[in-house]
Amino acid sequence: MNCQYCFLRSIKVADKKDVFSYFVKLLRNSRNPAFAPHAISFTGPGKPLRSMGRLGAYMRFLKRIEKKSRKRPWYYLYTNGIMANNKRLLQLRDLGFDEIRFHLGASHFSEEVYGNLKRAIKRFKAVIVETPSWPPHRKKLFEMLPRIDDLGVKHLNIGEIEITERNLNRINAIMPDAQIYQCFAIHLDDGGLVYDIMEEVIKKRYSFSVLDCNCFVKSIQRSPGKNVCHEKAPGLWATY
Repeated sequence: MNCQYCFLRSIKVADKKDVFSYFVKLLRNSRNPAFAPHAISFTGPGKPLRSMGRLGAYMRFLKRIEKKSRKRPWYYLYTNGIMANNKRLLQLRDLGFDEIRFHLGASHFSEEVYGNLKRAIKRFKAVIVETPSWPPHRKKLFEMLPRIDDLGVKHLNIGEIEITERNLNRINAIMPDAQIYQCFAIHLDDGGLVYDIMEEVIKKRYSFSVLDCNCFVKSIQRSPGKNVCHEKAPGLWATY
C-alpha cells in the first residue's frame, strides 16, 4: 500500500542465493547447544502473503530444524491483511504459524480487512492488531477498539511513526506543525494518542491488552546500542 507514513525505502527481495545463505546460517546455528529461538517472525514491505511459496519453503526448513533441535519457537507473521483471505489463512495455519499481526491502518481500516481479521481469529492461537498511532487516524483508531474487542483480538500493539527520509516530506505536508524526537531512531510525537487509547481501553473495560511500542520503550528493549538519526533527511542529524 502507499501509506502516507511509511518509513521504509525500497527493499530488495531476497533471491535464491540469499535464501540459501540464510538456510546455511540457520542450520549452523541450530547445531549450537545454546540454540533456543524464542520466536521467529516474517515481515516485509507490507505483503509477505504475496510470497506464499517462499513462506512455505522457509517454514518447511524451519520445521526440519525444529525436529532435529527439539526446540519449538513461536512463529508469527505481519500483514496488512488485504491478501489474508480464507485460502491463505488456512495455508498459514497448516504451515505451522501461531500468530498473525494485522496492520489495519494500511488499508484505512477497510471492511475487507476486518473480515479477514475475523477469519484469522478462528484459526490461530493469537491474532494481534499492530498499527501506528497516526494522528490523522485518531477517529478510526477509536472506532476500531470496540470492534476488535468483539472479534476477540488478544493484543493491540501501537506506537509512534518512525521518521526517515522516505516519509519526512509527506508527513511535513500533512502535519506541518508536528513535533519529532530522537531516541534510538527519530519518531513523530503523536500528542499522547497512544495513552488516550490506553485510557479508553481501561475505561470501557475491553478485554485485550495494549502494548505501547513507542521509541523509548523499544530503546529500553534494545539498549545499549548506537543511536543513528537519518542524516539523509534534511534537518535530521546523525549522532553516534
